[in-house]
Amino acid sequence: SFDSLLELFKCCELIRTREINGVESSLVLEILLKKKKENLNFEMESVDSGNFGNKCSVPGYKREMVKNAEALIEEEPLKPWILLKKNVKNVKYLTSFVDITFKNRYVYVDVGARNYGSSIGSWFRKQYPKQNRTFEIYAIEADKSFHEEYREKRGVTLLPYAAWVRNETLFFEITRDPSKQVTVKGRAMGRINPVQTSSSHMGDMDKIQGFDFAEWLNSSVTKRDFVVVKMDVEG
Repeated sequence: SFDSLLELFKCCELIRTREINGVESSLVLEILLKKKKENLNFEMESVDSGNFGNKCSVPGYKREMVKNAEALIEEEPLKPWILLKKNVKNVKYLTSFVDITFKNRYVYVDVGARNYGSSIGSWFRKQYPKQNRTFEIYAIEADKSFHEEYREKRGVTLLPYAAWVRNETLFFEITRDPSKQVTVKGRAMGRINPVQTSSSHMGDMDKIQGFDFAEWLNSSVTKRDFVVVKMDVEG
């Protein structure tokens, strides 16, 4: 879209637009941009000066997007999944507002994917608006009990690691506190720790490989890609 093009060239200012004759008498939109001069002596004025607001402008189309978004939930609900099911029809996605068809690649990363139907199959593939684009899907899940299922799923790349801040061995501990235990397919929810603990509430324990998630993401996608990340992890 026109607004998306201007967003890509923030270093330039719009001079003019006009329609010109193209191939076979078709009309082509000509856009003239001029690179902004760098002000080496620029100093940010303080908020107290009263002029700070004039230095920070927000494009109109961005204000419209915020206006049309769903209301912000200011306090964390005690039962978030119940609240989500009640408001699922009110959720607004970015791809409902902006054009993404000009992007280079389309990538969905599910951090803490658990089983396929947890969010990839039940939410992303069925509900997320994709504008008829095919997304590369990455499932990041360290729990070995879910790995076999992904071997049978086409179009999904499994990364059998724990999203972490560096590449190192971690401990995946299964919660055995009766007041906190939540079981999915016979296996309780767990928590990742960089060191082994001796808590009496911990039962099963596995060694898993953690990887630097930020480093992987930076090396796997670029600014020209459209990337959706769902993150649901503890640690």
